[in-house]
Amino acid sequence: MTAALERLRHLGARRASARTTKAPAPFTRGLSPAPLGAAGRPVTDTLYERLDEAQIAEVHARAASAPELQGLHGIAGDEATRRELTLQYGAWLAVPGVLAATGLVPDRVPDDIHAMVHGPMAGAGGLYEADLVVSALHSAGASMDDVRAALDFGCSSGRVLRVLNAAYPQVNWRGCDPNEPAIAWAREHLPDIDFAIGPQHPPLDLGDGELDLVFAISIWSHFAPGLGLRWFEEMHRVLAPGGHLVFTTHGMQSVSFHTASGLRAPAQAAGILDALCRSGAWYASEFGSAGDEGVVDPEWGTAYLTVEWLATKLCPAWRLLEYAPGANQSNQDVYVVQRV
Repeated sequence: MTAALERLRHLGARRASARTTKAPAPFTRGLSPAPLGAAGRPVTDTLYERLDEAQIAEVHARAASAPELQGLHGIAGDEATRRELTLQYGAWLAVPGVLAATGLVPDRVPDDIHAMVHGPMAGAGGLYEADLVVSALHSAGASMDDVRAALDFGCSSGRVLRVLNAAYPQVNWRGCDPNEPAIAWAREHLPDIDFAIGPQHPPLDLGDGELDLVFAISIWSHFAPGLGLRWFEEMHRVLAPGGHLVFTTHGMQSVSFHTASGLRAPAQAAGILDALCRSGAWYASEFGSAGDEGVVDPEWGTAYLTVEWLATKLCPAWRLLEYAPGANQSNQDVYVVQRV
């Protein structure tokens, strides 16, 4: 906590100084994003290591001659990149040996169905996010061996779940999302996973203590703070004692990331930073009447939260086990909390 408070004081001084200028300079964070304590590629490596040399060679040969892959990344670069691309392209091209060995599903999400990524780079699913979730769990001192039932809260069309289900088929994987077309597609094409249309407000159609793990990628980054707290209460209900919640949010690092990438004007970033320094939270209902992929709700917009705000609101009902600022794409903060 001390380091985080020092960053707040440093950033607050920058904000105060910016008030004296007519055109504030873009906000930049003094520290680099922090890695997870057990950062790695556990899911990617698990799936890749099921392949033999002949299967890997077949993927490389077919990818080199596939017209649909021309202009994309060749299977080259460092070992981690080669492993990821071999799995993505192997699933995209439906190479039989790869599918049989890994358990990956080759079904392609149509362009008119919501998915965070379409095309060959999503052939195997959300490898990056799956690695992030499992690495975060390992960082908290937990293991997938202890997970019997798990939920992707905000699963869309199952991009991350299809990878996790292949890597850990012994887990009862579930997914929920309010996007009805995405859930309909996932139910049809990923029948080994239990999908449900999720409500925008609690409760979920799950029993008390039914889950060991819940993960939510970029979900609390959209809840208004009050709704977010109600959903934390619901996660506490559906998780068994000792169960884990892995989630990501916008935080201080996101202010820097969004300003540097042009997603926020410097003046707006300064206003967000001011709110974070003063109260620990900033929220705006930015989607308006058009909504966001089928979600129209004044409490679903854009939120930024500090670690101090979350720790104050969640403890002692939860234990804060892991906090990695900017660990998700050098943007969102990654948290692991344990249900007490």
